[in-house]
Amino acid sequence: MLFKSETLPTMKYLSVLLFFGLLGAFPSAVQAQSESAVITGTVLDENGSPLTNATIALYDEDDEERSELLTGAASKVDGTFSLRTEVDDYLLRITYLSYQPYETELDLSAGEELNLGEIRLQPDPAQMEDIEVEGQRSYMEMNFDSRSFNVNEDITSMGGSALDVLDNVPSITTDFEGNVSLRGNQGVQILINGRPTNLVRNGTDGLSSIPAGMIEEVKIITNPSARYSADGTGGIIDIILVDDAELGFNGSIRANTGWPQDHSIGTNLNYQTSKINWFLNSEFEFEKDPRSSRTFQSFSRDSTYAYQEASDWDEREMEGDINLGADIFFRNQQVLTIEGRVSLEEEREDRNINYTDYDPANNQVYRSVDPSWDILQEITREVEDQQRESDFDVRATYEKTFPEENHQFTADLDFEFGQEDAETRLNQAITTGQQDDLRERTFGGEIYRELRFDMDYERPIGENGRLEAGTRIEYETEDSDYLVEEFQNGNWERSDEELGISDNFEYLENVNAAYAIYSGELKPFTYQLGLRLENTRIQTELDETGAGSDQNYVDLFPSVFLSYTINEANSIQASYSRRISRPRSWYLLPFTEITDSRNRSTGNPNLKPEMGDSYELGYLRYWESGSVLTSVYYRHRTQVIDRVSIIDNNGITTRTPINLATEDAYGIEFSADQDLFDGLQLSGSLNFFESSQDGFYQGVNYSSETGSFTSRLRVRWQFMEGWNFQSYLFYRGAQETTQGTRAARSFVGSAISKELLDGKANISLNVRDLFNTRNSDREIIEPNSYTNSEFSWSSRSFRVNFRYNFGGGDNDRGGRGR
Repeated sequence: MLFKSETLPTMKYLSVLLFFGLLGAFPSAVQAQSESAVITGTVLDENGSPLTNATIALYDEDDEERSELLTGAASKVDGTFSLRTEVDDYLLRITYLSYQPYETELDLSAGEELNLGEIRLQPDPAQMEDIEVEGQRSYMEMNFDSRSFNVNEDITSMGGSALDVLDNVPSITTDFEGNVSLRGNQGVQILINGRPTNLVRNGTDGLSSIPAGMIEEVKIITNPSARYSADGTGGIIDIILVDDAELGFNGSIRANTGWPQDHSIGTNLNYQTSKINWFLNSEFEFEKDPRSSRTFQSFSRDSTYAYQEASDWDEREMEGDINLGADIFFRNQQVLTIEGRVSLEEEREDRNINYTDYDPANNQVYRSVDPSWDILQEITREVEDQQRESDFDVRATYEKTFPEENHQFTADLDFEFGQEDAETRLNQAITTGQQDDLRERTFGGEIYRELRFDMDYERPIGENGRLEAGTRIEYETEDSDYLVEEFQNGNWERSDEELGISDNFEYLENVNAAYAIYSGELKPFTYQLGLRLENTRIQTELDETGAGSDQNYVDLFPSVFLSYTINEANSIQASYSRRISRPRSWYLLPFTEITDSRNRSTGNPNLKPEMGDSYELGYLRYWESGSVLTSVYYRHRTQVIDRVSIIDNNGITTRTPINLATEDAYGIEFSADQDLFDGLQLSGSLNFFESSQDGFYQGVNYSSETGSFTSRLRVRWQFMEGWNFQSYLFYRGAQETTQGTRAARSFVGSAISKELLDGKANISLNVRDLFNTRNSDREIIEPNSYTNSEFSWSSRSFRVNFRYNFGGGDNDRGGRGR
């Protein structure tokens, strides 16, 4: 068995020692602090409820016009504030929208910690009347370390899921297998609110359980710092959920219906007081998707054959998700968040596969069916697949903010567990030919457990420096069963003589990490230096055969950022980071998927991690009505994981992941947004890239050079009061792949919405893939074979969406909700 006490490496203890060693390396008191003073207090309204984001400002005592702000701060979610300043005489002024200002004179002495206690602001009747704030966030906000896309008002994906949202974001592409790529690299780490999630444990399909209406923004980090887990050579995609809690009871209800069938209803609820914020999110969905694929293949080696396959199926899915939790506010700026999530899903797939085998006239490789060919046999394969999945997540997060500015400690404990069961029935009938009919069934099951503990700490060092440090301990176990049976002589018999696929697979992954980052300033430059240490242990084992693998390795991952600000509108940054892509558990599973008898897939338990070094140079330009970011990047990867297709003498194609090659990739990317005139906003991106690979597998040279580009264009138009129109266009150019080519792809989506009930409600209509062009067309070109596959994983779809917001009112003061 795998899970022995020896799998608890000493790295865990080294991580903790390193973390506290880093803290001890920097004294808790800096000489400058002894010559300063700290001002604290709590800002409340007239009823004693905390005011969040109240402005605390310090002016010179003699500045009667309040013309020169010396320093300031904002109150926290519990109304508290802390402000460190030099010793002097000041005038302190506290302001908040629709409340009368509060002022007091201060005479501070060295080392003093002045607590002003509770400060209650009184309403200002003159400002309470007819207050209306209008504005629209820019769709794209650009920084050097990340780009943020504000998708909360993206009505083109409303009623859909996180996958629909990602499909609209620049630099991100998805394919029919659910793979998510960033700048063409599938080695992407996906986070939710900055933290890992089990929703992407076995691929990205789990993202379909996150409604688009719950997503506030999508953050892209192409060169992450050492603070983040080093996993993902392509970078990080961070999905930020809506945070709109207000004092009192408030929330929203959303519902949608669509064609093909897509129906859901969900709600976000918050109840917040000065001491606690309760939050509840729920979603219930039924969806039915039609899909289709077409394949042609010819083969010529010892014999010659050709076949054509047509596959059509319906996938029905019912899913329910509930997330319940609370933020508990303690004294001294401490917050404890406890939450739990339950997700239940049932999926059924009905599929018909039709094979037609031909006898080509000559011994050669063909690229299409010749009408003169004789039909050898016709086969119909019916597939019924049922899957049931249950996922659970329990999390506790503690945050402590110290009196010093930007001085914070965070601890996060997350335990995720669940199971999945699947049963597939396959009935194969021979319409024309000599083979016998065939009945098979498969059973699959998986139980997983994942425990993760993070500690992060940050504090200022001197006037311009900042230290960040932290550790992570992570364990993941999976126990997977797979059984194939064939109906013979009136009985179901285990069938693995040919494939050797029925067994139980055990998987353990343990990753321990520690990191430190120092940020500073050497005018006119700012810099950040980081180093992350990770120890990885991955063990696999098949119960019956005893076959397995054991990998244990330690790696260092540096990150470097250097920024130069030319002026307020122009800046330049250079960055470097080293990353790793560990093979996911489903890539290691040695079981063979046999749903399609001619096209199978299997895992590879001997996969090694992919390593990557990434370099980037960017120029950011702002102006009054827009901005543009130009990035030039280069990436070097070793042990690149790719999936190759191997055709045996029986005409069966098997896809398996391998460490195929070494890759050098480089490109240039432009991202821009522009307000053309009042109410009309245009944004777009263009990414050109080239790559070269050098690799061999089973005596075959898979070296290649390829280039392509992706582009997006988005229009947002508020053409009259309460009305909003949006449309987007995506185009990806054709590209050579490891074994062939991939055709160009494009699609268009549009939506229109109308605000109702004084802006509290919104109704919209959107259409995705307006011209029904969202599909995949791929070729595999080998000396002895040719394969062309066309796949359509969705069709033109329409959705009507409704959303209603309630609560808030005079309590619209921000919050910390989920």
